Amino acid sequence: MAKWQNFKKPRPAGKTFYEIDHAAFAAGLHVFADGACDPNPGPGGWGVAVFRDGVEVASDHGGDADTTNNRMELTGLLRGIEAAKALGPPAMLWCDSQYAVKGANEWMHNWKKRGWKKPGNEELKNIELWQAIDAALSGADQITIRWCKGHAGIIGNERADELSNIGIASVLGVPVPQEPVDYLTAEYRDLLAE
Repeated sequence: MAKWQNFKKPRPAGKTFYEIDHAAFAAGLHVFADGACDPNPGPGGWGVAVFRDGVEVASDHGGDADTTNNRMELTGLLRGIEAAKALGPPAMLWCDSQYAVKGANEWMHNWKKRGWKKPGNEELKNIELWQAIDAALSGADQITIRWCKGHAGIIGNERADELSNIGIASVLGVPVPQEPVDYLTAEYRDLLAE
């Protein structure tokens, strides 16, 4: 099972912020999943963006008029797992929700052993989503789930975030512009050309 990892490298001494290692996303199949809710609870959306060798090849989004942020993050993760399986592993699935990533990689196995309960026999929230994620991951050992920092310029994460907001707009009946948008920044294109 994959370990939770942050794919960022520290900048030189004296700097307190991090530089993104875009090379980690340039080759192979990378699926980015996100969820959003505004306000929380309230209308929510999820988004999935799929990149193969640095190029977006698929995307999906949806929403719910009355939900929570965690439910949308988990729905995005579930849809991301389904996309990765459909497009053929191996795949890296990236999510900026530590709840979703740690839950899938660390906590879920113990919840399942306890009959889908938390320690102390406490009820597990979003149990049906966790069970669906567990079922989707069954036999999908070539799908690795990792955490990435949100709103940090990672093109796939930014795209999944945008799609989750489109999901919110769709449940609110807000029109969304349909013109084509170039999601690859000049910086990312330069990295792909190397």
